[in-house]
Amino acid sequence: MKEEARAAILDGAEQVLVKQGLQAVRMDDIAGHVGVSVGTLYNYFEDRQQLLQVLLEVRARELLATLDAELERSQGSPYRTRLHGLLRAILEHSQSHFRLFSLLVEEVMRNGRSSDPGRRRLQEMTRELTRRVELLDQEGMKQGALRPEDARYYPTLLLGMVRGLLLQQLLLKQPLAVDEAIAPLLRCFLEGAAPRP
Repeated sequence: MKEEARAAILDGAEQVLVKQGLQAVRMDDIAGHVGVSVGTLYNYFEDRQQLLQVLLEVRARELLATLDAELERSQGSPYRTRLHGLLRAILEHSQSHFRLFSLLVEEVMRNGRSSDPGRRRLQEMTRELTRRVELLDQEGMKQGALRPEDARYYPTLLLGMVRGLLLQQLLLKQPLAVDEAIAPLLRCFLEGAAPRP
């Protein structure tokens, strides 16, 4: 029950944050939206900053759980199919929380940096994503879909392409359709950008 209440508070907080903005939202606003007292919010979170940090941690864990489920589901499929599923999971998660992530990017652009806990969380998330891509890429090399001599660069290149695409969408506030974004990512990563013969 307590976990359900916490999840409902976090979902409500995300809705209020995207409507009012990171700086404008108050704990009173979140409590009112969720239908609880402010005291109840403070039973779960010290302050607005901690609530935001927990919200981001929960969204990161959700993404990793989705990726793990997708990689488990696609076990035994060709590398390209598995990579497609991985990219789809990342992009769909980003689209689901597009307005929240847009606000966070704006905040970093405005302040020129993220908080130390935010930076640490981003580094941790990058390590987790990299680990999953490395495992998938090992399978891609076994299947002959990737050259082994460049293996150490693949996670950075792939995740860099995904990050760049997402950042462009967030800055322009124009999300792409997931399928529209996956096709060029797969094509450029697996086949390069050179014209096809």
